[in-house]
Amino acid sequence: MLTFEFWKSFLRTIQWGGAFFAVLLNSLLIILIVFRSPKHLGAYKYLMFYISIFEIAYSILDAIVEPNVFSHGPAFIVFRNFKHSHFGRNQGCYLIMMYCGSFGLSIALFGVHFIYRYSAVDCVFRKKYLEGRKMTVLFWMPVVYCVWWSMVVWVMFRSSGETDMLMRSPLLHGYDTRIEDISYVVAVFYTTGTPHTHQLSPNWSAFLGMSNMWFMISTSLFCVIYFGIKCYWKLTKSLVKSKMSSYYKKSIQQQLFQALVMQTLIPVVLMYAPIGILFIFPMFNIEVGFISSFITATIAIYPAVDPLPTMFIIENYRKTLCCCENWKNPRDGKLTKIRISGLRMRMKKKVAKAAVVNRSVDIQN
Repeated sequence: MLTFEFWKSFLRTIQWGGAFFAVLLNSLLIILIVFRSPKHLGAYKYLMFYISIFEIAYSILDAIVEPNVFSHGPAFIVFRNFKHSHFGRNQGCYLIMMYCGSFGLSIALFGVHFIYRYSAVDCVFRKKYLEGRKMTVLFWMPVVYCVWWSMVVWVMFRSSGETDMLMRSPLLHGYDTRIEDISYVVAVFYTTGTPHTHQLSPNWSAFLGMSNMWFMISTSLFCVIYFGIKCYWKLTKSLVKSKMSSYYKKSIQQQLFQALVMQTLIPVVLMYAPIGILFIFPMFNIEVGFISSFITATIAIYPAVDPLPTMFIIENYRKTLCCCENWKNPRDGKLTKIRISGLRMRMKKKVAKAAVVNRSVDIQN
């Protein structure tokens, strides 16, 4: 039988396991980016480096905060238990705000990723919108979303005595957790007018805060879909018109796009869809309860899974991981050819030396 304690332990294991593998795999990807990036990868490797560094920091923060999610009727809360923690209730609230802000940053990164990928295949777009200092704007947008998301959480969804009273009983019975033992932020979309009536009235401040979050999510998703489609058509035309002299460059672009498609499906399944469920159901006063806590597991898994498509779709990275190539920078094949020819020469010398020894032995006999 599934108990609350077992489920909490399971989520904690997922969070710590996800953090461990996220740090390990993203660190490995950083090494591959530095030492094994193809020449035609260009400045895109800096974006991949930026994303990998963020995912390492995000996974570590996720393991420290150990966030939990619980939804009840027209409200949901994101909380951490500070009962056995070094951080008190107020410090825990700041940690949760940082965690929510980092989630906003990750949402923005999805859109930035696709904009940059499209600029790599469309020179006109790149020169017009991302040339020179304009590129820094693209890299600063995730930071803006991070601060924006954090401020919305802090201003619109901060806990209070009223929310303590509202969530005390549902949290205790639905998640076996005392409200006094947690730091949390909460979104309450409907409130009762008086203690003697059950009529619900909208909490417009919560809807206003949620509209900000939906705007950030929708703009990111728009960039993913719009620039993804444009990138696909542009790349398809380029591959059709490409010559054999530029085949290697086109091959790299195709590999990057395949990796990007996979990296789109991963956040859609592990982040966009779960967070959409968490936001939509309380807005319509639909009870989700205990099931909503699975969202923390999918979000914790995401940074560990995200680097895998890049590592195994880009040929240079895949061959290195499969021990098919050395770790030198693969700008051309000269080094490998020199090593192979040198090895052949050494083998010939050994064979000749062995032949001389055998002849001398035969003469002595």
